[in-house]
Amino acid sequence: MIQFIKKFFSGNQRTVTVKKNIVGSLFIKGVSILISLMLVPMTLGYVSSELYGIWLTLSSVIVWLGFLDVGFTLGLKNKLAEAIALKDFVKGKSLVSTTYFMMVLIFVPLCIILLFCLPHVNWAKFLNINETYNAEIIQVLYVLVVCFCLQMIVNVLTAVVSAYQKVALASVFPVIGNFLALLIIYMMTKYSPPSLVNLALAVSVMPILVVIIASVILFRHEFKAVSPSVHYIQKNYIKDLWNLGFKFFFIQIQIVVLYQCTNILISNVAGPNDVTSYNIAYKYMSVAMMLYTIILSPLWPAFTDAYTKKDFQWMRNIYKKMTYIYYMSVVLLIVMVIVSPIVYKIWIGEKAIVPYSMTLVVALYMVINSWDALQVQLVNGIGTVKLQTYIVIVGLVLHIPLSLFLGRYIGAAGVVCSMIIINIVYATCFTIQIRKILSQKAAGIWIK
Repeated sequence: MIQFIKKFFSGNQRTVTVKKNIVGSLFIKGVSILISLMLVPMTLGYVSSELYGIWLTLSSVIVWLGFLDVGFTLGLKNKLAEAIALKDFVKGKSLVSTTYFMMVLIFVPLCIILLFCLPHVNWAKFLNINETYNAEIIQVLYVLVVCFCLQMIVNVLTAVVSAYQKVALASVFPVIGNFLALLIIYMMTKYSPPSLVNLALAVSVMPILVVIIASVILFRHEFKAVSPSVHYIQKNYIKDLWNLGFKFFFIQIQIVVLYQCTNILISNVAGPNDVTSYNIAYKYMSVAMMLYTIILSPLWPAFTDAYTKKDFQWMRNIYKKMTYIYYMSVVLLIVMVIVSPIVYKIWIGEKAIVPYSMTLVVALYMVINSWDALQVQLVNGIGTVKLQTYIVIVGLVLHIPLSLFLGRYIGAAGVVCSMIIINIVYATCFTIQIRKILSQKAAGIWIK
């Protein structure tokens, strides 16, 4: 066993780093999924299925804010990884400092504007929810807006951690936050009446506190070389971050439309109970892709490092291995679809109903999306994202009308089918792109 462990953690330093991240992330992700699975029945025990669907829909609306950083944190991940690969820590410190500055500049005014605008929208009508919930919805949105704007500022740390190829460490923060939220929700089921506002506070505040504490500790010790400082804010790096960051931003706008609108669209075409069904099916099916997702996460900064050093052989080997892992994950996914009715009965009992048709379409979506995710993760690491900024127009233009059209005939499943169709287009284009890059035959738009 000792010999096997030594052999596993030997070889190319970049590969060893990726393996360490995989092992660490495997444990962390396992705990994360366990907490996530526990949160569903516990939350359903605190609020009704309808209120839980409303909560999921509201939190989706606010997650949109996370894509308004104009891609600065994703741009930072690539640019900082390049600076670290070249051991230019002065540039790294300036990049981090400038990113924090820009995030404050974006999100503090945005928070103030949104807080002013919230009461002037009839949210119950917009979300197809009973009017009696409107006042409580506005209170929940006050909490979520403040928390998510603050979280977008403090989450710069996650990009820094990822740039250092310590992806496992970055994934610890939300796990601790969710665990604390789980404890608080458990206490609320015992001592507090059902309240969406209390639920919002429990789920939103804890992750922020965890990241703030981690930032203080890590920037004083492990990441001291790139710790933020007002004196290192450089206006010329704003353009550096913007050039790459804006491309990521445009791609993220598509992610908002294609993925974060899902709960809103399902709520509109079918109602909040179907939002609950979709999210339960998604959480369950995501377990099948757990190992695949864990291995995928460290590859972004690793490919940035490899591409900076022109190590194409290493990139080709990793891509081939990831393909095999993907196939194994799909087999597990099929098994989980077959046994899903039994699992749902044990997991959530009669608290919510998940139609078998919903499980099937979510599984098919996950098969296509997971393959697309591999191509995109590697392309993003390399930084050749111009093609994405064009291709994602398909999702921006088609998803909402296609979802509403299909939803009219097959309900909530139609929204998921729209995502499947669009992801097939994405996966085809990006598979061609990454294979051209790895074979060093990419030219023109394929390598920009």
